[in-house]
Amino acid sequence: MTNRFLRILSLGQLIIIDGLRRHAIIGLIIFALAGEVCGLLFFDFIPRDIGRASNDFLFSIAWVTGFIFLLIHGVKAAAWDSERHVVHTFLARPISRTEYILGVFAGLAILLLLLNLILATISWVILNLIKNSVDPSYFQNLSIYLFILSTAGLYYIQLMILSVILFFSGAIRGNLPVLLLTLAYYFICNGLPIVRESVLFGTQGNTNNSLNLILKWLTAIFPDFSRLDFKTLVISAQKIIPIKEYSLSFGLSTIYIVIILWFATILYQRRDLN
Repeated sequence: MTNRFLRILSLGQLIIIDGLRRHAIIGLIIFALAGEVCGLLFFDFIPRDIGRASNDFLFSIAWVTGFIFLLIHGVKAAAWDSERHVVHTFLARPISRTEYILGVFAGLAILLLLLNLILATISWVILNLIKNSVDPSYFQNLSIYLFILSTAGLYYIQLMILSVILFFSGAIRGNLPVLLLTLAYYFICNGLPIVRESVLFGTQGNTNNSLNLILKWLTAIFPDFSRLDFKTLVISAQKIIPIKEYSLSFGLSTIYIVIILWFATILYQRRDLN
């Protein structure tokens, strides 16, 4: 068991080194900084509620940056690449296919964590600079506790998408198909809650309707990411929220990630490398 864990960590370390060598983190940090600096130029034109606008903007930049990392570097690192024979090399003895999946996930998850920590630090500094440079009536509240909670929610959303990328990479070959399926998955996850509300309104609140039940159970496959979106609470008057109000969302997300990775390992074990 210990040797297996060490092999997973070793592969995760290779993934981290590869990401750093390709300047995936540095390039995205520069991209985020450029977006944040450009956004700062327009904050003077916001007549009121500067805190909410700046908070939403900075979290949006962090989300877009992490999403780009997943779609470009994450897909490339996870997808089957027959030209470079990367999978053939990693799956050579003594590492197993299950260890390969977990190692790639661990390495990319750590890179994502590093990216989010750096962006969160920069965003927190910028939010404090904006808060101290404007009248208190325009930026009244700023909670470090809720800021950390919002960053954790954003990171968990990215981990869920990362697990799905690994699942798709075990089902099909090629970077482009995995990329397209990941985009389709993300759009369905965002659109499904809107469809559910529309159908529920059309059926006059009848929750027992068959279509409502089907859409409800589809959330087990296409989760509602908004349940992990806490960014609006960062600048609210509420300084702290009970653990039970968000622990369920994080717990269900963890279970979802574990199940998707389990299915991904099954797919990899059944795939032919040729």
